[in-house]
Amino acid sequence: MGPGKRHILLIDDDPFMHDVVQLILGGQYRVTCRPTTASGLDVLRDDRPDLLLLDIMLSTPTKGLELAVQLKADAELADIPIILVSSAPPDPGFEKSAPGASGLAGAALFLEKPLQAARLRQAVAGILDKS
Repeated sequence: MGPGKRHILLIDDDPFMHDVVQLILGGQYRVTCRPTTASGLDVLRDDRPDLLLLDIMLSTPTKGLELAVQLKADAELADIPIILVSSAPPDPGFEKSAPGASGLAGAALFLEKPLQAARLRQAVAGILDKS
């Protein structure tokens, strides 16, 4: 973990995903992994990431989407880009977005699990280059 590395936060309840994301992104970015929305919110507020990777299905099938909507409505956290990840595509009926946000629940992108290393690296770099 070197100085000046961009900070990526992963909120996912699957410890295997923590290992995968650390392996794929850990050499280039500072990666923090949390298993719950509560522990993730602590990081969001105390060690603000440059990007959030957020699993849709946490303690409930839409817990991640609900957190994304909550973040986009929070003036202090709304500008943190979000990539939603899930093993199943999100329900198209869940289209709540914060004002001015685009995409599902204000997320910049959706990636389906299992994550492909090259696609994840490309997505993260593309979003961080814009911010």
